[in-house]
Amino acid sequence: MKGKITYFVFLCLFSTLILTCGKEDETSDPNKDEIDVPAGYSLLWSDEFNTASINSSNWQYETGDGTAYGLSAGWGNNEMQIYTENSENSGIEKDGELSVLYISALSDGAGNFSSAKLTTKDLFSMRFGRIDLKAKLPKGQGIWPALWMLGDNIDDINWPGCGEIDIVEMLGHQPDKMYSTLHFTDGDQTKGEIQGSYELTGETFSDDYHIFSMDWTPENLTFSVDETQVNQVPIEEGMKEFLRSFYLILNVAVGGNWPGDPDNSTTFPQTMYLDYIRVFEKDDFTAPDAPALDIVEETIGQFIAPSLAQHALNDDFNDLGNAMVLVYGGGGEPVVATSEMAIDGDSSLVFEFPGGSWGGGYIELATPQDLSSYTKINFSLQKPAAISNAEIKLESPMTNAVVFLTDYTGTDVGQGFIEYSIPLADFTGLDLTQISIPFSMWNPQDASDEFVGGMVLIDNVSFL
Repeated sequence: MKGKITYFVFLCLFSTLILTCGKEDETSDPNKDEIDVPAGYSLLWSDEFNTASINSSNWQYETGDGTAYGLSAGWGNNEMQIYTENSENSGIEKDGELSVLYISALSDGAGNFSSAKLTTKDLFSMRFGRIDLKAKLPKGQGIWPALWMLGDNIDDINWPGCGEIDIVEMLGHQPDKMYSTLHFTDGDQTKGEIQGSYELTGETFSDDYHIFSMDWTPENLTFSVDETQVNQVPIEEGMKEFLRSFYLILNVAVGGNWPGDPDNSTTFPQTMYLDYIRVFEKDDFTAPDAPALDIVEETIGQFIAPSLAQHALNDDFNDLGNAMVLVYGGGGEPVVATSEMAIDGDSSLVFEFPGGSWGGGYIELATPQDLSSYTKINFSLQKPAAISNAEIKLESPMTNAVVFLTDYTGTDVGQGFIEYSIPLADFTGLDLTQISIPFSMWNPQDASDEFVGGMVLIDNVSFL
C-alpha cells in the first residue's frame, strides 16, 4: 500500500511539474505578454520588443539619405540625418523595467547626423482595425520623431497618392504637443491634408510613456492619446487612399522643412523608445473591397508622362539613357508641360511654378550614369524677369550639390533663352561617377528672396 501511495504522490508531482513547465513555456513567448485587447477586437499583430534584437520578420531598414528610394536627398524634406542599421542608432534595450525598441539620433559634432528608420513594408500591413503604440519621444530643436504609415501601393503611385497616416509626430522644440495628420490626393488632384493636435499640461512627451492610438473603419479615422480623442476624420469621396492597406514606419529625423535645423540648444543623442506596437482587428467585421487604383486621377496635380524628360535634353546628347520628370514640394512644386518654343529640337520642357512655397522639378535617370569625364553642365532657360534666382541641383544616390543662378552670367541665345555653362567642380562633394539626377530646378525667388511663380522653359541640357 505504501508503494502505491508513494507512486500516486510521485505521479501527481510529476503531472504538476509537466503542467507548470507548460505554462512557463507559454508565457516565455515575448509576444504573449499581458495584452489588453479592446472589447470587440482580437489581436492581429504585435511587437512587444522583448527579444534580444530587432525582429527581422517584423521590420526592415531604410538607409541613406533617401535618394536610393527615388526621393531628393534629405528624404524629400531637406532632412539632415543619414539612416543606418548601426546598433548605435537602433536596437532593443532596457528602459527601467521595460524592454523597448530605441531609435537614437546622433551627432558627430561636425554637422553630420545619423539615425534609424524601420518599416514593415512587404512584411506586414493593415487595412482597418485599431493600432496602439506605447512610446516616449525625444525632444530638442530640429528633432522630428514620427510613428506613421504609408500606402502599400507607394511603388505604383507617387506620394501623396499612396496616402500617408501620421499617427503621431512631434516637433522637438514643442515637446508637449503632438500631431496626427493625413496626407492624400483629393478629388481635385491637389494635395489634401487634415491635421489634429493635442497638448499635454505640465509635462512633455519626453517625460514618460504615452499610448497613441488609431481606430480605423471604412467611415472614419480616429486618433487618441491615452484614450483622449485628438481628432476624427471622415473618409470622404476624394480620400480613396484610406480604403486601402498601409504599412508601418518608425523614425527619428533631424532637421527638415517642418521642424527646422538643430541649433546650439539641441543636445545629442536624442532617443525615441517604444514599449510595444499592437494591431487589433474588429470581430465579425467584413471589409469592403479596396477601390481600384487610378494613377492619373490620384496623382497630385497631373500625371507626368516619362517621355517629357526628353524635351529638356539636347537631342544629340545620348549619355543619360532613359529619364523621367518628377516634382516635389510643399505647395511650390511646378506644373510640368512642354512648349514648341525651343532652341534645340522642336520643343522644350516647361516648369510652371506657382510661387508662395518651396518646391521643384527634376529629371531622374532610370540608371545612374558616370559623368566624371565631363567638366561642365550646359542648359538654357527662358524665365520671367520676376525670377531672379533659383537653385540648380545635381544628385547621385548618396550625394547632392546645389548652385545658385545668381552666381552665374548666362549668354543670350535668342527667343528669350539664356544659356548657362556651369563647371561641375562647383557642385562641391558631388559623386560624378553615378549621377542619378542630372538636372533639377528648385525654389525660384524674386529679388527679395521670396518664393515667386512663373513659367520656366528648359532646353538643351547636356554635359561638356
